[in-house]
Amino acid sequence: MSKVQAITHSISPWRNQIMLLIAVFAGAWAPIFGRIAQKEHIPTTVIIAFRLVVGALVFTPIVLNYYKPELRKLTRRQILFGAGAGIWMAIHLILGFTSLEHTSVLVSSVLGGTSPIWIALIEVRILKVRMSHLVWFGLMATFTGGLIIALSSTGDFSLGDNPGLGIFLSIISAFAGAIYIILGRQSRNGIPFLPYLWMVFTFGAIFTMIVVVATGAPVIGYSSEGYFALTMLILLPQLIGHTIFNYVLRSLSATYVSVVGQLGVIMAAILAFFLFQEIPAALQLPGSIAIIIGITLVNLGQTKSD
Repeated sequence: MSKVQAITHSISPWRNQIMLLIAVFAGAWAPIFGRIAQKEHIPTTVIIAFRLVVGALVFTPIVLNYYKPELRKLTRRQILFGAGAGIWMAIHLILGFTSLEHTSVLVSSVLGGTSPIWIALIEVRILKVRMSHLVWFGLMATFTGGLIIALSSTGDFSLGDNPGLGIFLSIISAFAGAIYIILGRQSRNGIPFLPYLWMVFTFGAIFTMIVVVATGAPVIGYSSEGYFALTMLILLPQLIGHTIFNYVLRSLSATYVSVVGQLGVIMAAILAFFLFQEIPAALQLPGSIAIIIGITLVNLGQTKSD
């Protein structure tokens, strides 16, 4: 057992609950600082590149120092699936943050967090997994909530210029997130969570940097407020939120983590209300609540299906 593993194993179960809440709070700031960075005219691809590149660099000395034996044992299949997971995670983030340019934080966060729904549909359609009644009820609730939000997209609630496009990008982002999670499951078998996280961040960073170079987006010359937002994005959602979420999955069920993670959507909406004066339209609130309930039912139903 490595020194890092010995430290993490010493953390008691009740602390995992506190850590999960910290991760939820840290993740809730992602759309907030993302919007601040966008207001400072930083392209979305540059925002995501900063997140992933710095995340990979922070973990590199830890992984190379403590996990060399595990890295040598990586199979070609694990590396390929890890690369795929990293690329799809980058696509998920790019689309999700781009949606913030066109719709509200609440809509972007709620629809962007429907990855469990797409995972369930993929498993039923392609992997032929039999789901419980709870999953189907959850799918219906989510579809209903999405329809309600879509009907509200003609209002003036959005800070963006095209709420319909924002809704579409959020949904595609969630689908990309589902592929990232499915590929990650295939890659992570037999790999400690830090090397897995480092591998995903690294491949995601490489892919995003290729996109930045291909589009000619500048990586320097922005305001101090913009760089502050980038720094906080890296510190809170990336290094604290993402890392803790992956860690607590070792001792808490994926269903429990996913359900508690829905609190992040509510926190993000509250933060957007106070910081950006985003007031949800009348149909946004019931639609968002229906989707959150649907995701919760799907997560609970998937446990019963296992």
